[in-house]
Amino acid sequence: MTASLRTEIHYGHAQDFGYDGDKGPSHWGEQYNSCTGKHQSPININSLDVKKVNLPPLVFQGFDVSPRETNLTNNGHTVVVTMESEVTPTVSGGPLSGVYEYSQLHFHWGDNDTFGSEDMIDNHRFPMELHVVFFKQEYQNARTALNHPDGLTVLAFFYEISPQDNPMYQEFIELLGNVTGSHLSAPFNTPPSLKDLIASDLLHYYTYDGSLTTPPCSEVVTWIDFKEPILLSHAQVQAFRALENEEGHPLTHNFRPVQPLGDRVVLYNTDEIIKEIDLEKQHPEEPSEGVDTNKLDTGKPEVATKSPKDPNDRKNAAPSMIAARWSALVVALQLLWNVFLCSERY
Repeated sequence: MTASLRTEIHYGHAQDFGYDGDKGPSHWGEQYNSCTGKHQSPININSLDVKKVNLPPLVFQGFDVSPRETNLTNNGHTVVVTMESEVTPTVSGGPLSGVYEYSQLHFHWGDNDTFGSEDMIDNHRFPMELHVVFFKQEYQNARTALNHPDGLTVLAFFYEISPQDNPMYQEFIELLGNVTGSHLSAPFNTPPSLKDLIASDLLHYYTYDGSLTTPPCSEVVTWIDFKEPILLSHAQVQAFRALENEEGHPLTHNFRPVQPLGDRVVLYNTDEIIKEIDLEKQHPEEPSEGVDTNKLDTGKPEVATKSPKDPNDRKNAAPSMIAARWSALVVALQLLWNVFLCSERY
C-alpha cells in the first residue's frame, strides 16, 4: 500500500510571521497566544543540569528505504522535504508512548557559521539544525495531532562545519538552486532515505517536552535532540542562505531565540548504567572509620576473621603490668636486705 507523505504542518500563512521587525519572534504572541506559553521551544540545554537516564531503545522503521518520490520546497520560511514512499518511516520507543509517523523535515540556519540552530547546548549555537517532524499515528495526520499534548515528536540534529563537502547532501544542495524563490519546488532524481540525511549515533540524545518553534507555537512536541552532529562544508551551509522569503529578501536566518526552561526537566539518554536510588528505603549504617568502602557489597559470603585487639585494651592493661613488675622488684630487694642483715650478725 502506498503511503502519501506529502502532509505538511502549516504553521500559518506566509505573511503571518517572519524573523525580523514587526513580524519577528517578539511579536508572535500578539497573534498566537500559545507563543507566550511556559513550555516553549527552543531552549538552552545545560549538560550539567540534565537528568541521565537509560530509556528503552528508539525503534526506527523505514528510515533506510529510499522513497519513490521526494520533493524540496521553499515555503518562504524554510526549505521543506516531503516524500511519497511505499514504506512510511516511523519512530517509537525511547521517551515516546506509541508510534509516530513521518510528516516532513526542514531546516533552521543563521547569517554565518557561528549561529543558526534553535536549541543550544551549553550556550553554544550550531550553524544549522535539522528538524524531522513526526505525528502520533493514532491522530491520523499532523494537523489533528496539534490538538493533543503528545501529538508530535521532532528528531533534531545539529550541523557542524567540515573542511570537506558531505557527499550525502550533494544533490540536496544542487536542488536548492532550483527553489531560490518562495513557493518553488523541485523533485530529487535520486531520493535519499532518512538514514542518508541524519547522524549515525542515535543512542545519545537529550529529550524534553516543548513546542513548535514557529507559530502557532503549540506545546505538543516531544523533542529528541541527538548529540552527534552532522558535518557539512561551509559552502553547503552557505547555499541555504541564498534562499528567498515571501517578500523576495534573502532568507539569511530563520531561528527563534531560546525560551525559558521553567519547571521542565531535560533528560539525557546514555549507555552508562544509571542506578535508581529509592529514597524511601532505610539507608544502611555508615561504615566505621577505617573501613574500605570500595570493598563493601562484594556479594561474597562473609568469612569469620579474628578481630584485632582494641588498642584501648592495651592502654588499660599497661598500668597493672607495671604495678606487678614493681611488686616483684620490691620483694627481691627485701630478700637481699634480709640476707645482708644476717651476714652482719655472724
